[in-house]
Amino acid sequence: MFAIRCAAIPVLVSLVFTGCTHLPATQPVQPEVLAAMQPVEVKVGISQSELYAAFVRSNAAASGAAACAAVPGLGILLAAACGGAMGAVDASVNATRAKAAEESVRPLKDEIVDIKFDQLMNESLAQALQAVPAMQIANVAVTKVVNTQAYEKTFSAATSNAVMFVNVDYHMSVDFSTLEVSARSLLYPRGTAARTAAKQPATLAPTPSEPLLAVKNAVYRSSIFYQAKHPSAGTDATKNIEAWKADNARMLKTALQDGITQAGAMIAADLQRKYPAYEPATAKAEGGNSLKVNLVSQGNGGRLLRYPDGSLHLEAVPIMVAAAPVPPAKAASDITAPASVSAAQPVAETVAK
Repeated sequence: MFAIRCAAIPVLVSLVFTGCTHLPATQPVQPEVLAAMQPVEVKVGISQSELYAAFVRSNAAASGAAACAAVPGLGILLAAACGGAMGAVDASVNATRAKAAEESVRPLKDEIVDIKFDQLMNESLAQALQAVPAMQIANVAVTKVVNTQAYEKTFSAATSNAVMFVNVDYHMSVDFSTLEVSARSLLYPRGTAARTAAKQPATLAPTPSEPLLAVKNAVYRSSIFYQAKHPSAGTDATKNIEAWKADNARMLKTALQDGITQAGAMIAADLQRKYPAYEPATAKAEGGNSLKVNLVSQGNGGRLLRYPDGSLHLEAVPIMVAAAPVPPAKAASDITAPASVSAAQPVAETVAK
C-alpha cells in the first residue's frame, strides 16, 4: 500500500490498510462509478511537519535470520534469537543513519520553514479536484493523524457519499540530488448509491467481517511521484546540499511549490484517464533502476512516465523561475502533466510492480 521508501521517518508514508496482498498498486475508476461517488469528502494525510531526508535502511536482521536458519542443527529458537540480535543491530544502525540524515537536511529545512506546505497542498488538491468534470467535493481537509484506526473513524463518521484519502510525503533523496513529493490516493464508497455502483453491499455492516478500509474495496487507487533533480547535482551529497541552498534556496522553494501544484493536477488528471486500461504509451522509455516504462508525454516541461505498476512519475529539473499555477483540469485526453509544468523540467524514482 503506502510503501516505505527508505525514509528517515517511514511512518509518514507507511500507513498500512489491511488486505492489499496481490492487488495492483493502482486502479483506474470507471466514469459511471466515479459519478456515483459524489459528493466526495477528501482527507489529505500529512503527518510530517517538515522536510526530511531519506536514508538507506539496514536489513541485517532479514539476511542474518536467513543465514542462521540455514546453519544445520541450530534450531528454530536459536535461529530466531540470532535474527532478533541482528534486529537490534538494525535498530542501532538505523537510528545512527536517521540522526545523520536529520543533521544533513537541517540547513535545507531551515530555508523553507516559511512555506506552509500543508495549506498549499490542501489548496492545490481542492482546486484541482473541483475542476474535474462531474466531481462534487464536500470538503478537503488536512489531517495530521495518519493511521488506519484514525482513518476508519473518519470513514465511519462521514456523511458524504464517498471518502477519498490522499497520503502525501515530501523529502530529499539519499544523496540530496532530488526533491520528491509523492501522493497515494484511495477512494472508498460510503453511501448507498456509491456502494451499489461499486458492487458492494448497499450498507456498511454493523460488525464488518473485514477492515472497513480493505484495499480491495477502494474503487480508485493511484500513486504519483514528482521528482525535481537539481541540474548541477552530482554524487557528493554535501555539494548537492550547498547547491540547493544557493540564492536563499530559491531553486528548492520553486521545486517544492511546483511539486505541490503538480501533485494536485496529476491526481485530477489520473481520475479522468481511460478505464479499464490506462492510456497507451507514446513510446517506451527507461525509468529508475533501468525499468522499462511507458512514456505518456514529453515536452519542454519534461517527461511523464507510467511505471509497470501503474504509478505516474513526473521527472522534473527545476529552473530559476517562480512556479505558476496549473490550469484547471480538462478532459482526460487533453491532460498531459508536463504541458502544465511551468517551473520545472522533468525526472523520477521507481515503484516497480
